[in-house]
Amino acid sequence: MFEPLSEPLDPDRLAILDYLEHHLTAYPFDPDLDARFVEELLRDFPDLDVLEQIKAFRWYYDDAPLTGVKKPRVTLRRWLANARPRDRR
Repeated sequence: MFEPLSEPLDPDRLAILDYLEHHLTAYPFDPDLDARFVEELLRDFPDLDVLEQIKAFRWYYDDAPLTGVKKPRVTLRRWLANARPRDRR
């Protein structure tokens, strides 16, 4: 169903996964799905500090960023896409 992860989980990936699981209110954490999601985010947004952007997302919405959101992973991808430097689009 899913492709295997391309690399073992490094400390940066583990920190992002920990933040998603324990600090992002209402996030539907799934260890297998989110390991792949984080890998894809890091691959697709190499010039961004993904963890810092997720923290900014959380606090921009006053610690309740996912209230009423039906697709939280899509919402996070859009946040990161909008955070990219304009000349990289």
